[in-house]
Amino acid sequence: MKISKQSLEEQAADFLRQQILAGHYVSGDKLTESTLAKDLELSRTTVRMALNTLASEGLVSQKPYAGWSVTTLTDHDIWEIYHLRVALESQAAQMAAETITPEKAVRLRKELDVFKEICQQDGVSITEVTFYDFELHKLIIELSESARLAHMYKSVINQLSIYIRITHFDFDIEDSANTHIGLVEAICAGEPERARKLAIENISTFTEMGHKLKHEHTKQMDED
Repeated sequence: MKISKQSLEEQAADFLRQQILAGHYVSGDKLTESTLAKDLELSRTTVRMALNTLASEGLVSQKPYAGWSVTTLTDHDIWEIYHLRVALESQAAQMAAETITPEKAVRLRKELDVFKEICQQDGVSITEVTFYDFELHKLIIELSESARLAHMYKSVINQLSIYIRITHFDFDIEDSANTHIGLVEAICAGEPERARKLAIENISTFTEMGHKLKHEHTKQMDED
């Protein structure tokens, strides 16, 4: 018998997390404990614990008398997430460049090569490109050797992934990986300050959004 090291709760949380991040459940979708328990062949208690785990990650929320649903992010939520991503990714890039080794550089360049191949495939979707974009940045986070930073980033990136699927941006899929070349090379060359600046510039997909949300947030605060 093959024994899983994960508890049933962890397995359920992993499955539901993947379903949400893959877009099978979208913002606002209701998640019924009894239905999920039946579909997953688990107890409602196990499903509830899994949903609580996802709630701590910002992926689902629970309202009294309304039950569970996939999180719907407000403009203010996105404004916060955007700036957190800028802060975390730029710091991680700087730290990764400070501690880079030949072995780490090989891993980083290989991850970028995979990303490039994905972007060159015919019919590749924005969901797939976003996944490999995040995989590259998660590796940079890992190479920074900061467990706390990695934990914070996981929560932010999960919520950001939800938002990307429900918005429409002028997104150049084919060139997405190429925009990361300078960042990767700066890290591999051990240039912390250049890596930090390029990490900020690299979030080009969200730069205009960031300015827009900042303006709207400031306007709202003035009105209040």
